[in-house]
Amino acid sequence: MAIKAVIFDLFGTLVYDKFSSDKYPLFLSRLSSTLGLKETEFTALWQASYQDRALGKYESLQDNLRWIGDQLGRPLEPNAVEEAASAIVDLTRQALTPRDQAIEVLYQIRLMGYKTGLISDCGPAVPLIWNETPFARLFDHTVFSCKEKLKKPDPKYYRILLDRLEVPGSACLYVGDGHSGELDGAKAMGMKPALIWSAIDTDEPERLVVKDWPGPTFKILTEVVDLLRS
Repeated sequence: MAIKAVIFDLFGTLVYDKFSSDKYPLFLSRLSSTLGLKETEFTALWQASYQDRALGKYESLQDNLRWIGDQLGRPLEPNAVEEAASAIVDLTRQALTPRDQAIEVLYQIRLMGYKTGLISDCGPAVPLIWNETPFARLFDHTVFSCKEKLKKPDPKYYRILLDRLEVPGSACLYVGDGHSGELDGAKAMGMKPALIWSAIDTDEPERLVVKDWPGPTFKILTEVVDLLRS
């Protein structure tokens, strides 16, 4: 079946993943200081709670932070919680800076008549600020794990987006950096998955994260447009 829609991953695909940067531990150290918690204890629980955060098990970032305080037997000051949550949102806003050519490629794909979708495993800060980003107007539909309470490669998660796009999996090209088993998950739904070199950090070279991927592989986003034109 001919391709009718292109579905993208977010982190490492359309944006540089600041949450994998060597600067991220320093950020967590500052958060722990803001909250009055020991750095090692806070960092361990923040990282351990990622899965629950991405699955929407906390109503907000503030709830996640309060949970950490409760686990450590240290009720947190409300103002400190708000300051820390605001810092997380600010970092997320920076992290959603588009990768080189991302906006141009999305715009071109839409001009070519394809539908566009986005599926992202993420915490609540991403959907909170999504409409502020230049990406928001370039997708027909987006799904975020913390909203749907599902993560890749759960087929039910992909199905939500396919139903909203009103296209079968066989009519979709899926582009991602390969984390979380997303490419195999997309393939299981009948999509045509393609690997793109991951943009881990603006200070580091792009790197391949799925070395043995047998399908289409892109080094830069403009190659997606080239494939669609071929």
